[in-house]
Amino acid sequence: MRRRDFLALGAASLARGPLSSSAGSLQPATLDLREPLGRSVQCIMHRMDPSQNFRPWFAVDVENWKPVRLRHDVWDFGDTGGRFLEALILARQMVRPTSAMLLYEERSRRFVNSLIGPDGLVENPETQRADHMFSQGSALYGLVTDYEESRSPQLAQRIQEFIHALDRRASHAGDYLWFPEVATKIAPCSHMAAYQVLPVVRFYELTHYQPALRYAESLSRWALYHDPTITVDGVITKTGWEGHLHAWLDTHTGVIRCARAGGNLDAKAVVARSHRLLEWVKRNYTAPFGWVADSVGSTTCETDTITSFIRLALELIKEGHGDYWNDIERFVRNQLIENQFRDLGARRIRGENIALGLSGAFESYAHPNTLIALKKGTIEGCCINGGLRGLFLANQNAIVETSDEVRINLLWSGGTSGVEVVSHMPYEGRLEISPKSRKQLLVRCPDWLPSRAARVDGADSVTTVGVGGVDYLRIADARSGSRITLRLDQPGFEREYSVAGTTYRVRWRGDTVTEIKPVGAPYPIFERTSLSLGKTPFKYWNTEWRQPKVHW
Repeated sequence: MRRRDFLALGAASLARGPLSSSAGSLQPATLDLREPLGRSVQCIMHRMDPSQNFRPWFAVDVENWKPVRLRHDVWDFGDTGGRFLEALILARQMVRPTSAMLLYEERSRRFVNSLIGPDGLVENPETQRADHMFSQGSALYGLVTDYEESRSPQLAQRIQEFIHALDRRASHAGDYLWFPEVATKIAPCSHMAAYQVLPVVRFYELTHYQPALRYAESLSRWALYHDPTITVDGVITKTGWEGHLHAWLDTHTGVIRCARAGGNLDAKAVVARSHRLLEWVKRNYTAPFGWVADSVGSTTCETDTITSFIRLALELIKEGHGDYWNDIERFVRNQLIENQFRDLGARRIRGENIALGLSGAFESYAHPNTLIALKKGTIEGCCINGGLRGLFLANQNAIVETSDEVRINLLWSGGTSGVEVVSHMPYEGRLEISPKSRKQLLVRCPDWLPSRAARVDGADSVTTVGVGGVDYLRIADARSGSRITLRLDQPGFEREYSVAGTTYRVRWRGDTVTEIKPVGAPYPIFERTSLSLGKTPFKYWNTEWRQPKVHW
């Protein structure tokens, strides 16, 4: 496909007007996760180099606060390649894919599989050596996501061989295994390899392949009990790479899933340690609107780390810590969305390929009030996947159905086979719910909304029930084809927060930040005057919601 043809296809398929019709009704231009999803998919397709077998460009280099070039990097291979494959599969779990999406997914799949060497590991073809252990984890994310959707026996065999190859390469000591090559002079850096635990455990959950669980448990024990970097109180004692929060948080998500899978780890103790870790990170390296430092001691936010916080919070919600729904709602509505490059018109970027490779990307070094926070640095390709992962996890968990109920956990627009939700927040405190079955509905009350203060029209049987320490409105008389309207008063207030040594004044309406001061530069964000939620109103992707088959 010629470049101009591709650009025309992308514009026709992904860019839509500010309003669209769903189920015969005109919807308000409020937050719709399909819109930032569309931008990130476009970015991925423009960040694959056709001259090198569609190898990703990991880097957009920045000089004097301006993006100046796309650059290949050592992280192009297992890391960014695996992430792009995973992201494109997750995207089509949310929306019906375009032909361009499917084409680039297949190109990404071929690229990742071309990296697997004769020993079963992902190789860096430039050095002809095994890729970094963190990159092996990213490749596993891509392959396991691909297997979960396709259930290909050949791919299952390839993943089994991959796990055996990792196990052979590892050093075994007692009840754990470790990788000396990831260590630095000051720390073992178990999180750089234990990032693999979650995809390996997910493969076990899908196949019950016992060697996968044994490998994941052994790697988990290294991170939990034989690396002193994190204390039993959840304090990370190292900074920088050794205190890389994205990897540490995803490691602990994997360890919880590993303990829950039924092996020999003490699940209760693992959950308690992971909870202490997330609470320590929340107190010291996050802001209530979703800014999360990329590492201990850092003054910038990596989008990957926002998503890793959300992912670990979701696992802890399953263990009864329902208060994290409030964090997820605020993180997604605010910093996650704002970390995406949307409006590049004022940036005066020289080179169409640079602009296309940046538009839709998510920042890896953001301040609360600006992107491109570093005078000289890199906008990393890993965060395109990180942002899309966050959107997918938010969408997957916003509405959860069981055999007898539909639970609405997050209060933005969305839909499943059992319900359609149209949210008017933050413009108006109104949530319109259209049931498609007679299942009872549970709607979460935000922490600023006492359940008695909510007003429900279109339903008579409304009670309050506690789930994980959080109040839900239970609507027992839902009927298919009816319309239920939840009305609530969103509080408006201002707060000051100290983030990485700088004080910011933040204006809120409900869970949505409407303004942050001081205004940032060179790429100001949170320019939400009149609650526009961005430099231009959010657009709807003109396609129906899909229910995910992938269950990260």
